[in-house]
Amino acid sequence: MGHKIKESSTNQANRRILSDRCRVNDILSLVGKRWLMTILYEISLGNDQFSALTKSIPEISEQVLATRVNDLVENNLIEKNERTNTTPLQIIYTTTDKGKQILSLVDKLCKWDEYWNR
Repeated sequence: MGHKIKESSTNQANRRILSDRCRVNDILSLVGKRWLMTILYEISLGNDQFSALTKSIPEISEQVLATRVNDLVENNLIEKNERTNTTPLQIIYTTTDKGKQILSLVDKLCKWDEYWNR
């Protein structure tokens, strides 16, 4: 379960101000969540089940992994698909076009960092 900020808090007010000034702050707030981009990248590589993600990212707790996967689904960066013809039921995650596009942008940021911080 993710940590929620009270609507009346100073942090929430600051987020609204930053969002109103520039939507990039919202994007950075999302992609800056710990483990989120790593999970999205792993799903794009074909690690498309929860068990595969726990194996490919052993450093992350299952609780945080579940929270971040839900964040990715809620923001339409991945899709959650159920294979109903299997026992037990299998959940498969796939990267959406929106998710693929943000991965492309992050790749460009990584290349920018490599260029300027070699």
